Amino acid sequence: MIDDSLPEAEQTRRLRAANDSVIKLNHVVHHGGVGHHVQNWNAYHGPSRIGQMAAVDCASRIALFCGGTMAEGWSCYATQLMAEQGFLTPLECFGEVHGDLRMAARAVVDVRLHRGEISVDEAARFYAERTAMSAEAAHGEAVKNSMFPGGALMYLMGRDAILELRADLQQALGNRFNLRAFHDRFLSFGSIPVALIAAAMREEVTHVE
Repeated sequence: MIDDSLPEAEQTRRLRAANDSVIKLNHVVHHGGVGHHVQNWNAYHGPSRIGQMAAVDCASRIALFCGGTMAEGWSCYATQLMAEQGFLTPLECFGEVHGDLRMAARAVVDVRLHRGEISVDEAARFYAERTAMSAEAAHGEAVKNSMFPGGALMYLMGRDAILELRADLQQALGNRFNLRAFHDRFLSFGSIPVALIAAAMREEVTHVE
């Protein structure tokens, strides 16, 4: 609920930040639905003990960052997948693209901040200027980046690595490629680094050929 004592401009900003597309993309797809919910279910039933627990939520983000490219990469991939399947309206697709912008900005800040190239304040200004975050949200995001090196980068790295793997297997398998089978096999590894999963799945394709 928006406090009606706030200035009209601030009420409008908050409504835009918490619109229906955010609910659908973030809560329904990314966290619920085919995002974290499906990925975690598969991880819990996977063969790797590390993969079963690496992406479990803890007091400070996930249990082991080695599961981050899978857990967050898959959930970011899931929103793009749902757009491909026609689940999103044109406006929600625009919201998904704006989410990509913020994800890319977080990756840039993550690297530059921990290389000592920018300060927390400079990171906050970068967010405010490039992603339309409020000053408060931008500062909070920058502080969170400072606490978890690599925590923001894993979203973009994981999502892009999944897309690259899917494209490679589509090209290798041609008409034999099945999207559902790809997802089932990919998720079966649990919450381990996407790079390791990709290497294993590419090796499997060479044996099939």
